[in-house]
Amino acid sequence: MTEHSPASEGPHASSARPPNIVTVILDCARAKNFAHSGGERIARTPFIDDLARRGTAFPRAVAPANWTVPSHFSLFTGKYPNVHGVRTFQEWTTVPETTAKYLQRVGYETAMFTEMVHLVGGHGLEEGFEVRRSRLPGISDEERTAANRLLGHAGFLYSPQVRNAISKLPPLVVPLTLLNYPQEVGFKNGVCGQYTLNYFEDWMKSRTPSRPFYAMFNFVNTHEPYRLDPSDRTIGFLDRMYLQTPRYYLLAVPGLQAHVRWDVLVSGYLRSIEEADSKVGRLLSLLDAHDELERTMIIVTADHGQSFGEMGNVFHGCGASDSVTRVPLVVAPPSRWRLPGRVGRWVSLCEVDSWVRAAAANLPPFDTQGRAPDPYGQISPDSSIVYCEGGPASDPNRSLRGVRTDQLWNRPLLAAYRGDEKFVLDRSSGSILFWKGFDDADRSAPEVLDVPRAISIRQEVFGQYEDQEARRRELSPASASPAEVGLDARLRSWGYD
Repeated sequence: MTEHSPASEGPHASSARPPNIVTVILDCARAKNFAHSGGERIARTPFIDDLARRGTAFPRAVAPANWTVPSHFSLFTGKYPNVHGVRTFQEWTTVPETTAKYLQRVGYETAMFTEMVHLVGGHGLEEGFEVRRSRLPGISDEERTAANRLLGHAGFLYSPQVRNAISKLPPLVVPLTLLNYPQEVGFKNGVCGQYTLNYFEDWMKSRTPSRPFYAMFNFVNTHEPYRLDPSDRTIGFLDRMYLQTPRYYLLAVPGLQAHVRWDVLVSGYLRSIEEADSKVGRLLSLLDAHDELERTMIIVTADHGQSFGEMGNVFHGCGASDSVTRVPLVVAPPSRWRLPGRVGRWVSLCEVDSWVRAAAANLPPFDTQGRAPDPYGQISPDSSIVYCEGGPASDPNRSLRGVRTDQLWNRPLLAAYRGDEKFVLDRSSGSILFWKGFDDADRSAPEVLDVPRAISIRQEVFGQYEDQEARRRELSPASASPAEVGLDARLRSWGYD
């Protein structure tokens, strides 16, 4: 039996209309740069900080996966990737009921406002949203820029010969940077203005005010690329080129990361967090202008974090460092509910779905330990382990498959957090890294468990996760789609097995 505050007693806390629910996903936001859960370099986020003060901060929130598609599916279904099975860009038809579908079924108006095009790219993430607004709906990665179209099919540019040449003479990456970076910046600017909030403002004027609503936002300010400080005279031409190098080459070319001034890139990243916070501020103002703020539950989080060289990781979709796995999470309730100020246990974003379902039933979303009331909880109340799938490196054409598989970031990893312990399992070799008593595992060296202990820990810590995966595979064995067959042929043309 979970313990709730007096405000949650009885089957319904109030006869009032269920609260509106707003979820804001700051794409690529990592926990360590936010005041409620951060480390050394904290961004200025007054609006998110205010939500944390009047609601609940979760300093130990963990994303279910290290990149967009599987993590959003987990956030939208309350299930880890080992259960929903979505780990690629292909469309799936057997996805569990999403949060939006459930809320639509119980009477909510549902709307998605997204700057991240993958959410409206036909992968199933848009299911259940009656209204879907994106400035560039349905666009694929290869459609984003001319550089992507070229790099997506040009085997030579991904070839071992090019990687070897850049490794021996790093400035050879400059032409690739000059081709790619300006177009990526242009694409980001094209989707990352005030467009989604303008769509939301128009929708608020036209929707049915008597019904509660569920609005989901994805802001990509915190996604690469990042604006460098034009007044910084310490950044020379080559420095700037390395800071703007495509992620593929930073990962695939040995030694190239050593030329990147990560501290400068993090400064640009902090500015991007502050830009996203200002959008949260405008969102709150719009809710207030329509007299909805006081009866809205607001959730601010991220689908995954972002790495700047930690454990060899570049950005996201690779590795299982804390910079990638741990995310900000705050929940601010409607004014009639009281929630705990802080929940200190490890929390998975898979739990958000259960909180939303509870709120839709007019119950406070969680108790003092952050547990949703029965029967809405989808994570067992006695579960003490939180997971994040951490690899191997992902991109739409899987250009990094087979490249530098000796590197941890390109291994099939599974991270687990329990108490003051972190474990990272390499699922192909069975080796396990172990941290104990850490604040930020990126800042301390792990212990490599010996073989007998690794075998024991794999069953004790990871056994339940892998057993669930095995049961899912038995019930619905995976098959290659025509797109994957074509992709494999392309990979072979680049010299991969």
